[in-house]
Amino acid sequence: MRTFDQEIARRLNEECKGEPVTFVGLGGHDFQISFGDVVRLQTEEKAAFKLRGKTYEWDRGPSEVPVWLIIWQIPVRFELPSPLTLRMHLDSGDYVDFFTDEGPHESVVVEFLSKGPERVMEVF
Repeated sequence: MRTFDQEIARRLNEECKGEPVTFVGLGGHDFQISFGDVVRLQTEEKAAFKLRGKTYEWDRGPSEVPVWLIIWQIPVRFELPSPLTLRMHLDSGDYVDFFTDEGPHESVVVEFLSKGPERVMEVF
């Protein structure tokens, strides 16, 4: 698909309104979270985590990442360490990296709460 750009970081930063992560899903094919008006922030490629001082990685398949530590944490800002990495900083000092890939298939989907009949979604 495409690499991340400053527009998606700006848009996600606008959604950092002090609302906690209310859903975390980690499966064999994807990792996703939800908070505030971000209905779904999902990667099918790879995710990296810094949780309570330890680093973890999910790369499709079974994983022992303690993702429950993310529930109720508050996203405070997003940044782009590289065009292929979107980093979500949490109020605890933890962070989650969502990775995309320049390929023919979607790697990351960001779905925002719809304000009307259409779905508001960015695909990377």
